[in-house]
Amino acid sequence: MSLSQQTRADKAAAAAIRRWQGRKVLNRTSRIAACKGCGRNVLDPDTGVIVGRSSRGYAVTIGLVRCGRIWFCPECSAAIRRGRTEEVKTGALRWLAAGGTLAVVVLTARHNRTTELDRLSAALWGEPKTDANGAPVLDRSGKPRRTPGAYQTMLTAPAFYGRPEATWTWTLKDGTVKTKVRPAEDGHRHRIGYAGMVRASEVTRSLANGWHPHMNLLVFLGGTVDGTPANGLVTGHFEPGDDALEAWEDWLREFWTETLQKMDPAFEPSKECNERGCKCGGKGHGVMVQIVRSADDAALIEYLTKVQDGKPPADSVAADLDAAGGAALETVRADHKTGRGRKSMTPFQILYRLWDLEVVGTDPKKAEGYGTAEQLRAWWAEYEDAFAGRRAIEWTRGLRRHVQLDGDDSEERDLEFVYEGAAKEPLTGGVVMTSDAHATVVGADAEMEVQAVVVGEFYDSVGDLVGTLGGRASHVRVLTAEELAEVQENLAARVLARREERERQARIAHFEADQAAIERKRRQFVGLLAQLVATQRAQ
Repeated sequence: MSLSQQTRADKAAAAAIRRWQGRKVLNRTSRIAACKGCGRNVLDPDTGVIVGRSSRGYAVTIGLVRCGRIWFCPECSAAIRRGRTEEVKTGALRWLAAGGTLAVVVLTARHNRTTELDRLSAALWGEPKTDANGAPVLDRSGKPRRTPGAYQTMLTAPAFYGRPEATWTWTLKDGTVKTKVRPAEDGHRHRIGYAGMVRASEVTRSLANGWHPHMNLLVFLGGTVDGTPANGLVTGHFEPGDDALEAWEDWLREFWTETLQKMDPAFEPSKECNERGCKCGGKGHGVMVQIVRSADDAALIEYLTKVQDGKPPADSVAADLDAAGGAALETVRADHKTGRGRKSMTPFQILYRLWDLEVVGTDPKKAEGYGTAEQLRAWWAEYEDAFAGRRAIEWTRGLRRHVQLDGDDSEERDLEFVYEGAAKEPLTGGVVMTSDAHATVVGADAEMEVQAVVVGEFYDSVGDLVGTLGGRASHVRVLTAEELAEVQENLAARVLARREERERQARIAHFEADQAAIERKRRQFVGLLAQLVATQRAQ
């Protein structure tokens, strides 16, 4: 192994330990039941917990309940974002290869130390509608209704989306039937070939300005769309003109600023900047746009979506990254971002600092991040309240079809990403622990010690370690590679069965929605027909 490979391996191992530490704090701090049990509860007590050594030399744990919460769990988030990254990267490169264009967009809002995270998040992404008693308001299909945020409003704004042809018919008192037709109007989306976008939301917290939620968008442009982006087909590709792209960007900047200003003047971002050398180029900090025109810029997409390993970006993308705001434009891998120095933190760094302060006993001045343990716990509770139930990564409807990708944005799919890695990785050996033995290990915070012993292939020593911790060595059994393969096969079968059932339920729901839409149109037709008959009789 070369020095650079060893360095990367060491960094990966250190990151894995840090994620484990964060999850341990999450178990003890979170008010979400799934997060409290993530990595602690056993899926099947009769099977127990398997810790195996992968053929690539790291530990794989099978048989534990995972929360699948991308916002809150460092370990689950890494697995989910890794899977989501591959989706985004595949879709982006397919689009570029077909002749499309991409735009990387960052949308943010003004904020300060007094800004309430849930209010600002609602302004950006919307929130569920509630009645006077706080109960959710449901639509006719029984689904919760939402108050749109600036992002949803942006997608449906007539200036962007355009207006379809509309016809109104009414009857005067004398029986005369009047009709008015509004012709269809194109919006910015028609001129730039908008086919959809991927939204990846994230949040940081700084000592100076408090919470900072923002959105990274990957916008798919240059598509000739027959119909709407959600339900139509992409029949070809073209290169959007500079004038059309500039007009769209100018509109977006004005719209974004004005919409947030209406929601709360305190959220209004800047539209111009006089700071010399600022990366915004004088355009302000509310909206930043970078255009990617060809597959030759694949290195930029790689940088935007890959698992960051600390190496600098390729020379071919350095200028693009500077112009677009640098690492702030990493579309998906928010879990690999860290705050600057000790005055800015990601949410996961809140957990890491709590570990350092409360478990390790690190000097607060030397631990990463900032804040007392009491403040950190209060900030984490505020963060959970604001982001529980929100999607971190979301594709607009129809976009996956345009790039020939299956899948969805559901939490069930997130959980599949979490479990699939353990089901697919070839294992060379390992051990199985009973629930009691695993509880002993968890209670002593010794999971990493067990993994280290397994990675070193000292399988018989795991029982000795459990005995040293106060458990029973006899509750640990060494497994062969063949036994491990059988366990993985069973796990993969369960994951596949769950996915097939979810897809079946989705098809049923889609069919029922189509039938309901057909029935609504039938009733409208019957009503218009009855009105026409009544008019004719009156004449």
